[in-house]
Amino acid sequence: MIHSLNGKMYKGCSLLLLFISIGCANEWPEYDGPSSVTISEDEPIGALVFNFIVDDSDGDPLTVTINHDKKFLLTEVSSNNYKVTLKEKLDRETTSRYNLQVTISDGTSTTSKDVRIRLNDVNDYVPVIQNLPLKAKVKENLPAGTFIIKIVAEDEDMGYNAATEIFLDEPGPFYLGDPETGEIIEHNYDEANVLLRSPLDFEQQSLYLVKVTVKDVAGCTASDCEPSLTTTQTLTINVEDEQDTPPYFTGLPYIKGTEENLPVGSPILRVTAFDGDKSSAKDIEYYFLSTDGELVNEIEFFAISQLTGVITNSKVIDTDSDELKSHGSIYSLTVVAKEEQESSEAVDSALSQSTTPVSISIFDLNDQKPTFNANHTLGSVGEELPVGSLVTLESPLKVADYDQGVNGTFSLRALSMDGNESAWFSVSPVTVINEATISIATKQAADYETTSSIPFKIEAKEQKSGAVTYTYVTVNINDNNDNAPEFGEQLYRGWIYENSNRGAVVNISAVLKATDKDSRGFSTITYSISGGNDIFEINSTSGVVSTKCENCLDRETKSTFHLNILAADGGGLTDSAQLIISVMDVNDNRPKLSSAVFDGSVDEGSLVFTSPITVQASDEDEGRNGEISLSMLNYTDNLAILSNGTVYITSPFDAEVSPKTLHVGILASDNGVPAQTSTATLRLQVNDLNDNKPRFTHTPLPLRIAENSDIGTTVYTVTATDGDITSPNNLIVYSLSNNFGRFSIDTATGEIKLTALLDKEGEFDEYTLIILASDQGQPSKASQQTIVVMVTDVNDELPKFQQQKFQFSVSEEATVGRVIGTVQAVDRDLNSQLEFSISQSTAYDSDGNTVNLASIPVTISRDQGTITTTSSLDRETAAKFLLKVSAKDINGLTQQLVTVDVEITILDVNDNPPIIEPVGMLEVTENSTDAGVITRLVVSDHDQGSQLEFSLTVNPHNAFAINNLGELRLIDIVDREVVGNWLNLTVLVRDGKNNALSSSIDIAVHVKDINDKAPRFTRFVQVVSVQEDVPVDSVLTTVAATDADSDFLNKQIEFRIKSGGDGKISIDSSKGTVSVAESLDVDIYKVANKVLPLTIEACDLGLPKLCTNRVMAINITDVNDNKPTFSADVYSTKISEIAKKGDKVAVEGNYQIEAVDIDSAPNGGEVIYTCCEPSNDTLNLFTVNAKGEVTVARDPDLLGHVGVYSLTITAQNSGGAKETGSAKVVVNVEDFNDNTPVLRVLNNRSTTVHRPENSPQGTTLISIQATDKDEGDNSIVDLNFVKGVPGMDGSRYFLIERSQSQHNTFIIKQNILFDRESKAKQYRFEVEGTDRGVPARTSSRLAITVNVDDVNDNRPFFPVDKQEVEVTVREEQVGIAVGTFNYAQDLDERQLFCYSIIGARGAKGSGHAISESLIRDLFSINKMTAEIKVASDKKLDRESQAAYVLVVQADDSDENIYSDCKAQQNIPWTDRRAGDDEMEITILVGDVDDNAPVFSHSRFNLAVIRGVASPVSLINLQEYVTDADEGQDIEFSRGRQFLYTPAKLSKILGVSEPIKIYANGNIQTEITFDEEMQGTLEFTANATSSPSGLTSQTNIKVYIIDPENVYTFTVAKTLSETQTSVSEIEKIFSSHASLNVGIINLEANTEKNYHTRVQLFVVPNNTDNLLTSADIELFVQENADLSDSLYKYGYIGTDDVINASSTDEEETKSSNRVIIIAIVVAVVLLVVMLTVLILCYVMRSRYQRKLKAAHAMAFDTHTLGFEIDQADIPPSINNIPGSIKNSTPVANQGWDKDASMNNFDWAKTNGAFDRHKFYRQSRESHRSSNSHDDNAIDPLNGAETRSCSSAGSNDWRLDLRGNNLDCSPPPPITEDVIQLTFNDHHNKLNYDSKFVDSQSDNSNSTNKEDGHFNRLIMSDSVYGKIYETRRTANGLETTEV
Repeated sequence: MIHSLNGKMYKGCSLLLLFISIGCANEWPEYDGPSSVTISEDEPIGALVFNFIVDDSDGDPLTVTINHDKKFLLTEVSSNNYKVTLKEKLDRETTSRYNLQVTISDGTSTTSKDVRIRLNDVNDYVPVIQNLPLKAKVKENLPAGTFIIKIVAEDEDMGYNAATEIFLDEPGPFYLGDPETGEIIEHNYDEANVLLRSPLDFEQQSLYLVKVTVKDVAGCTASDCEPSLTTTQTLTINVEDEQDTPPYFTGLPYIKGTEENLPVGSPILRVTAFDGDKSSAKDIEYYFLSTDGELVNEIEFFAISQLTGVITNSKVIDTDSDELKSHGSIYSLTVVAKEEQESSEAVDSALSQSTTPVSISIFDLNDQKPTFNANHTLGSVGEELPVGSLVTLESPLKVADYDQGVNGTFSLRALSMDGNESAWFSVSPVTVINEATISIATKQAADYETTSSIPFKIEAKEQKSGAVTYTYVTVNINDNNDNAPEFGEQLYRGWIYENSNRGAVVNISAVLKATDKDSRGFSTITYSISGGNDIFEINSTSGVVSTKCENCLDRETKSTFHLNILAADGGGLTDSAQLIISVMDVNDNRPKLSSAVFDGSVDEGSLVFTSPITVQASDEDEGRNGEISLSMLNYTDNLAILSNGTVYITSPFDAEVSPKTLHVGILASDNGVPAQTSTATLRLQVNDLNDNKPRFTHTPLPLRIAENSDIGTTVYTVTATDGDITSPNNLIVYSLSNNFGRFSIDTATGEIKLTALLDKEGEFDEYTLIILASDQGQPSKASQQTIVVMVTDVNDELPKFQQQKFQFSVSEEATVGRVIGTVQAVDRDLNSQLEFSISQSTAYDSDGNTVNLASIPVTISRDQGTITTTSSLDRETAAKFLLKVSAKDINGLTQQLVTVDVEITILDVNDNPPIIEPVGMLEVTENSTDAGVITRLVVSDHDQGSQLEFSLTVNPHNAFAINNLGELRLIDIVDREVVGNWLNLTVLVRDGKNNALSSSIDIAVHVKDINDKAPRFTRFVQVVSVQEDVPVDSVLTTVAATDADSDFLNKQIEFRIKSGGDGKISIDSSKGTVSVAESLDVDIYKVANKVLPLTIEACDLGLPKLCTNRVMAINITDVNDNKPTFSADVYSTKISEIAKKGDKVAVEGNYQIEAVDIDSAPNGGEVIYTCCEPSNDTLNLFTVNAKGEVTVARDPDLLGHVGVYSLTITAQNSGGAKETGSAKVVVNVEDFNDNTPVLRVLNNRSTTVHRPENSPQGTTLISIQATDKDEGDNSIVDLNFVKGVPGMDGSRYFLIERSQSQHNTFIIKQNILFDRESKAKQYRFEVEGTDRGVPARTSSRLAITVNVDDVNDNRPFFPVDKQEVEVTVREEQVGIAVGTFNYAQDLDERQLFCYSIIGARGAKGSGHAISESLIRDLFSINKMTAEIKVASDKKLDRESQAAYVLVVQADDSDENIYSDCKAQQNIPWTDRRAGDDEMEITILVGDVDDNAPVFSHSRFNLAVIRGVASPVSLINLQEYVTDADEGQDIEFSRGRQFLYTPAKLSKILGVSEPIKIYANGNIQTEITFDEEMQGTLEFTANATSSPSGLTSQTNIKVYIIDPENVYTFTVAKTLSETQTSVSEIEKIFSSHASLNVGIINLEANTEKNYHTRVQLFVVPNNTDNLLTSADIELFVQENADLSDSLYKYGYIGTDDVINASSTDEEETKSSNRVIIIAIVVAVVLLVVMLTVLILCYVMRSRYQRKLKAAHAMAFDTHTLGFEIDQADIPPSINNIPGSIKNSTPVANQGWDKDASMNNFDWAKTNGAFDRHKFYRQSRESHRSSNSHDDNAIDPLNGAETRSCSSAGSNDWRLDLRGNNLDCSPPPPITEDVIQLTFNDHHNKLNYDSKFVDSQSDNSNSTNKEDGHFNRLIMSDSVYGKIYETRRTANGLETTEV
């Protein structure tokens, strides 16, 4: 039983009634500690949260854990005594409470205890402003009290910590107040409204930044307060502008001069004004002010743009007109600037518009030019007339200039079209005043044929201005008949086809035409043919030549005709030309075949005829008409024919398919159009071969045979046929390749029988038989077929269950027919059929007891073994069934039955809901933090093993929790004022199983009230305004508050003033009325307004007492009791006389005079100004507006009123008493400089100046006079350059000087040296005159242009990108233009050049010059256009010269460039471009494929070695073919058919192409040659160039050889060197021994990469008898010349010789053993003597080098072998350690001063260097006892270094093979030491060595004193020796290092 006692659980003991103690159950662990804890959120990490004790009455060890282990730490203080501390910092605003569960377990039972941890708030969150950013816009001039923005703040803390207060720091013209009443609120909680204290002025300040401070009130209790937290933000207030300021002009004054006759709309002046209201500036409109006061856009001659203010002329202004003469040349205008307004907007004009005067002066011009009565006039004159003849004009030509006096005087002259004086005509009169009629006369006779018309122009030029006008005249020259006709060519060539009909036109390469330079009827030409001619005729008018007979042309009879053509003009003059007509061939002949029938034969399957077949054909036509193409008419899949008539087989024939005799048609077709054809027949006999293998007639499906079949049973009979038609090729024999010991086949019939018994289960159930069918042909051919034999089953096996026991389970809720499981059994027999049944069944309950049932509720299917339910199941009745199931094979030959056990378990289902006992009323206290367990629910469930789960489905405010023990707890603070008096809960209990059942119960919980709510103001005015004269006890306002608590005392409220008010304010404690307690006179505070803040507190009467504070502001307003006051009694100022009406007068820096009234608005804030009391301003020049602005009152300005004026200003406030004050303003009107300087050019000169570019610095350009009508300083003018205009700053280039005699006259001079090309062609600048008045006035600008005239002072040049040009000309092109290269430029203005070819050379890199005469013959250049042409009679050949580099020069040295260019000659010839006036033109000769490929050999001997598997590459012909053309693709092919020697070799090989040539030139074997294949194969190889198709041919002979015919030897060359010089080997054998050599292979020695193994075969001339390698070696040894040549080539030896040498040594050693035994006794007797001799020998060897080195010191440095760059000394002599003079006999000869270093007589034979002799003597010297150096390197192992790269600054590597190294620049020598490293490469001999030093190729100096080495270090890497030879004062000293 389970009991509940004081919240602790105990489990009692059960006693049996029979007093038998069953025993006590395990006790539950106990928890002793708090159930709730409250801590502050700012507790530090490690702070104690709570302690608790655990206990277990059983004494079992306990395990204690907690959740929330990331925040809290559980520590065991002592045994079963625990504490919980903080592990991380807490934050109430993130999580306000934690439900910490303590779990205690003794291993059997577990107790859980929930501990509620509540966090107390700490003021740790800074208040924030919600509506950021704080920004507002306020229009200027708005009244005080205007609402601006609302500020809202909040704090995430709780309670008092969450209350916020808002302040303004330095508020300026703003305050916090009530937006409805305007009252000031001193303290604002949570939100505040910003109001305007006074109107704003945009022009004074447009932006305010106000600091806003928010602080929290902090949690205040009766005892203390937490510190407040604050935050600040900036309130940005933008002031918006209003319309209150008129526009203002800039750039005053506006005075401008302009010329007359400007086009209508020309801009003269622009006025600019801006709106005085800057931020809300409006667009400005511009108008003229008319005399009647109207605003207009056009007045008199002028118009103004309403939008831009640009003043233009509305009419053409002519100073000569009567209107302008009466008015004058100066116009005075008034311009109005007006702000653009909306149509509905009404604005005071004084605030929206301004005016300014504008003065415009008109300058007179010389505006008339000479004018011709026609722009163009036609005239005529006869050719060859005398000089002075008058030209007849179509109409009179007149000219006039109606300006008066000198302006109307001008001159006339005739000019050519390029502006020079006319060489043909003159005009009269020369000088004209106002008008004249012009006559024209000739200056020379004209020739019509040269010039048929002459255009020119007549110039009229004013004498004064130089103004020029032109008219154009064209004079036509009248013709006479003075020219005969001329043909374009003296010789014409034409052609016509031989089959042309009558009237056919002859095609002529050039147009057959004659021309006559005369005109009219004189130029009419008539054509004719002179001489006898019966075939051709000519059209007399057109000159067209045609045939006049039908079919009279035959090329084969006559192919060329010569005609003489005459041309006669209308005057009887004639000319003649020759016409050669070629008759073109027509394809009118058929090809002819050499025979009508050709015979041949071929074996089927072969690609080679038994005898070659060649068809020969010819055609009498020429060209393509005579070119013949041969083709096959039939059997094209098998046969083809080459262009040379060779027939070849493309696909072999099959005798079984093809007829035995084939009749093949051969077509011969020429290439004419249309083509002509002929045919012939090839009779081809196809020889039958055995080429078909047997084929099985069909493939059977898998065969079946019963496993109990008898031996001898026939399984199957196969059948095959053979395509061959003759025996024995079609005789078939059958066999089995695998019979498995059970099958056999009849060889003749193919019948397959069983030879042994079968067993499907014990052996194979399937056999795969492979049957071979072979014919009896030679060689025999066979086919195979696969047959599958399947063994069929016989039922003879027992069934077998797949498991020894089957176990199933099923839910008790399973429906009838539910499948429980399937019992599976198998039977190996294929025809088995199993039947299942239940032979026995037993039922058991859950305790394992047998249950008697009427029948079991399951059954089994007979065929599948599936067990299903037959009725409903009840686990409580029967929990398990045990069945015996039988499986029987009903198809078995005998009884076949087996059984198996099946166990079925019934699974339980949850079907009982929990039962909950009722619960009474519960109660909790609001804000309770530890209510403990409110109640525990009692619940039961009839289901077994149920696990109950509790949950709250209705949980108001989630304030409650329930665990799975049914314990209901309060887990959160409940606020009665929020949740109410009652909380209704619903608890749901589930049994926790699948398909869980549940029950629920409703519980009511009462909430008990406590005093936890402070009063809250419901009515509170934050700002109360009152006048200072309000009576005492007057009620100002009433406050009200409420309390949310329900208890009477908790909600009762009292009011009091907690602070503030200065004792002048009181409050009723119960009613909340706020009254005046004392007088509120603000004069006490000496301010206009006073704000009294006071804090009002509202408190309830509960325990503890709770209060709320609010701040109220009492705003005491002033009354009007003060008058306005000025800052001074008298103000002084000044203004210019040009000030206009409305201009403001600045007083002490401000445009507004100000008086101050300390009373606040409306009593004294606004001051109104008036003027004027009587003063000396009797003219009323000034006025003052209400704002205090002093302005000019006189219209239009103050001009002429200079003086001092006094004004009296009165200021009056707006209060009721209207208090006033006054002050005086003294204004001084000053004079103004109002005359502008005027500039003019002296001597009537133009402002455009011309100066040559070589004029000297200081040259005078122009003189300018400046005048000013003002006097004194205002009349003094300074002339300056105008700066700031881009490109027009004259101060950089010119100088202004003031005249000494005339003060206001200025001279402008040139201050730089001109250069038209590098600096500028023209300079433009402006000058202006400025007087010295204040303000200074500036004249209109004078624009001056200086033109720099060109001087020919620069040479021509070619641009950098054109100094080297490359073009391409194909080598067959002649007479064509290479290109035009007129790229020359000149910095001078004249761009005329003379081009010449002054030199040439070959292509870049070749460097060789080309003769001048050759270039002159090949190329020509047009000297004026720079066009270069190839000579028409020369042809370029790329193969002889691939490129020409021409040097072309451009020249402009003479004024008469044309005549100088023609006469230019004797220019020095060069081969390099020398300057920028020259260019190089590279003419690349483009290649044409006009050269056939060339083989290096006319014959190649190749070899294939028998037994080497194919494919084997024999040679690649690509390496042995060259083509003079570049970039050509060469394709290789086989030429004629194979020629076999002997002939039977063809059949032995068995293939048509045993060796194949691939298109890439590779020749390789296609078969493997065996021992039966002997002889040679010969064929030709073709190399064809693409695209020309040019072909070359070489002969290939392939020898079939044995390995013994391969001669292998080694040469001292690298593989690449050997490959490039292999032809030398062939020449050695052929020249010395009449042997033919074939190279088989070249192979690099892998151990010595500088050695190469050569494999070749040798055949004596005129025979095919191959020599064996032994024969070749013997021949080499016996033939001295041959061996010497091989040694010189680099021959080292053969492998056979080396092996033989090794064998000889072994034999020698064996024979010596006998001799050694015979003399052993003698050796013993001589042992003492031998010992002495050995010791002497050893000592001598050790010190031999030092002795000889000392001997060598007697020679001076010049005998040292380092001066050998002129010597040809092998490295084995002088480059071995110790090889100084007298070291070896050979060295003696090398170092002997009397012997030539270059001769080597000791190593020569018959005067030539004998390497073999050299090797032999060198080896003897090395082995000789006379050698001074036993450590010397074997000369046969000579030193070699293959590069000259520096291993260090003083370490060189030298090429010792005689090659000059290209070390440019050589490594520097920084010391007197050179390290020479020699590597011993065995069997590698090098000679003809040279040193290459650091100075030059001809000097070995490395020492500046005497040119010799000071020190030499040599290292012998083989013997490990290092030697140093040093030059000392005593000579050379060599030591071993």
